[in-house]
Formats: sequence, structure tokens, C-alpha cells
Amino acid sequence: MKSIHSIKLVSLLLIFLSHTLIAAEKKPDNVSQPVLPNIELMGSDGKQYQINEYIGKGKWTTIVVWGPKCPACTEEMPSIQGLYDDKDTTNINVLGLAVDFPTFSYAKLKQVQQFEEDYFISFPNLLISSRIFYEFGLGALQGTPTIILVDPRGKVSAKQLGGVPRDVIEKYIAKQQAKSNLLSNSVIKHSKDESL
Repeated sequence: MKSIHSIKLVSLLLIFLSHTLIAAEKKPDNVSQPVLPNIELMGSDGKQYQINEYIGKGKWTTIVVWGPKCPACTEEMPSIQGLYDDKDTTNINVLGLAVDFPTFSYAKLKQVQQFEEDYFISFPNLLISSRIFYEFGLGALQGTPTIILVDPRGKVSAKQLGGVPRDVIEKYIAKQQAKSNLLSNSVIKHSKDESL
């Protein structure tokens, strides 16, 4: 009787995993792809950084692509800075990718530094252009601000043109974490049942 129960559980687990893999294969190409190749970029402090120093590592990352002269970016920054200020309690990192606005050419270091000073921005910012954005594999830069959410494994989970309220970012991440936890708990539960 115990072996029949074990066979049923193993069968259910195999069916569950096969459906999960099939569903993963059906995801659109722009979901769960590597977020950014490990490109070296200049930070707003004038030093060089690898992009992968800021993403993955077991935490969600909110990336905001912005320009110092972009009016919508100016409106978005207090919300993004607040998210960064609370990173220890939310477990969400923040990274800025600054471009020249409105040309989307390479950001001007002095303008980025002045904007950070004027608006009390303390989260890390790297300088890019629309060409570099395209090299990240995220398609053409359509405008600023652009919000990109990167999961704890360093994969793109969402990309949105325009400002996104902080509470929407937090709710989206909570929903994705709940899905991930549900999947993990289901696999763990079936594994424990199998060993009984």
C-alpha cells in the first residue's frame, strides 16, 4: 500500500514538473531573459563598474532609466529614492541608468552629478546611451523614465515605459515572490511526501 502511494506521488510530481516546464517554454521572449550582459559602465562618481555588481544576488532590483533634463523623471525620482532608502526593509535594490535627455545619447557626467545633488539622489547611477540600452537585449529605448524589474536571479521580470508608482512596484514583486514561493513549496511538499 505504501509503495502504491509513493508511485502516485512520484507520478503527480512528474506531471506537475512537466506542466511547469511546458509553461516556462511558452513564456514570451522578453520575460525571464538575462537582464544585462556584464558590461563595464561609468558610475556617476566617475569610476568604472560592472553592471552585474548591482543585479541578482538574491534580491529584486528596480532599474530606472532616466535623463537629467527629463520632466517625468524629475517627478519619478522621489518615489524611486524612497524605495532605495527602504531597501533594507523591502529587500529591493535600486539602480539608475542615466542617458542624455532628449537625445538618448551618452549621459553627461556633470549633468547627472548636478541632478543627484539637486534632488538628493543617493542610489547608484551608471551612464549609458540608447545604443548601450539596446546592447542589453532590452530592445530600443522608447523613452524615459523606463522601469525594469529584475528578479533575484538577475533575470528581467518586467519592463515599463513611463513612471511606475512605488506601491505598484512593491505589489508586483510581492505577487512574483508569492508565485515563486508557491511553486517552491509545492515541489518541496511533494518531495517530502515521496520520502514517507
